[in-house]
Amino acid sequence: MKLTLTITTAGLERFTAAQLADDLDLTIAKVGLTDAVFVVAPTLDKLPGEFRRLSAISGQQVGDNIVHMTMRDDEEIGYTARGFGLFLADGTLFAVYGQADRLFEKSPRAAFLSAIDIAFPTGDVRELRFGDTNFLNPPATTEVKGVVELATLAEGAAGSDPVRVTTVAVARAMIVAAVSPVVTLLTDLTKAVDESIKWVIGHKVLGSGLVTGGGTIENNPVLSVAAATPEQVREGADHSVALTPWSLRNAYSSQLGNTGWRIHPDGFVEMWGQGDRPPNEGEFTLNFPRAFPNACAGVLPMTINTNKTVDGQTTVQEVALYPDRAVLFAQNHQSTCVEAGGFRWRAWGY
Repeated sequence: MKLTLTITTAGLERFTAAQLADDLDLTIAKVGLTDAVFVVAPTLDKLPGEFRRLSAISGQQVGDNIVHMTMRDDEEIGYTARGFGLFLADGTLFAVYGQADRLFEKSPRAAFLSAIDIAFPTGDVRELRFGDTNFLNPPATTEVKGVVELATLAEGAAGSDPVRVTTVAVARAMIVAAVSPVVTLLTDLTKAVDESIKWVIGHKVLGSGLVTGGGTIENNPVLSVAAATPEQVREGADHSVALTPWSLRNAYSSQLGNTGWRIHPDGFVEMWGQGDRPPNEGEFTLNFPRAFPNACAGVLPMTINTNKTVDGQTTVQEVALYPDRAVLFAQNHQSTCVEAGGFRWRAWGY
């Protein structure tokens, strides 16, 4: 705990004068002790109830206007104190502190050594100097080497104390406490993975339906699906193969061109071409580029009128259909078909 001092008016004047480069001695030469309960005020020029003045003092600034001060009294006397005052080398009461409860106590049979931290409310305490420093034992800070208090495991685990120092044992306990849940989790996870691996290894993967192959997991089983051939697509009878774009494309048997044919996978056949115009009305034969496997189901002719003439009205009519040919009939109201440039046709069957 830091004890906040009250600087007296006289002490402040001396301190201010020293800041203005006056050649003044700001050495804290002695510490006066009192056991009286008094009102601490800056107007004090004497320490109320002072019964002893110590010259064996030491002090050092440890940061933030805090001075660690140590007092020593080797006399074989006993006393208690509720307050103290700091006196400059010229006897000026520089600062005072007092409280209702006892601050410290000395036994006649023991040397008195007290270390306290005092806080100065204003000013740069680096201007202050203390007497002997050979028995100074300041608290450790980020700037000063000194005494530290060791943290307990609970204080270390809380992680909020900026003063206490963690020992190796506490640090190890903190690490163990932090890592233990992770170790437990990894152990459980490893066990679960091992059990899963055992379960997987003991099972098989087998194909079904179109999927064939398989076996136990550890033997790296291979599953496969057979692709249908174009012949199987055209036949349409095999349930154990899968249709692919390639097999579907090649399942069509065709001959493309101005005159051509196409056989669909389901057996439907279509043909097309261009025939010469018949010179006169009457029956004529259209031979297909290849015969229908079973029968021709129909023929659709279309007269070509390249000259865009309005004379004549040649039409081509169906007479009879055969797998390899169609018997057609040309008709024109002028008895000739000279205005026709031929005819295109499309036939279908199976």
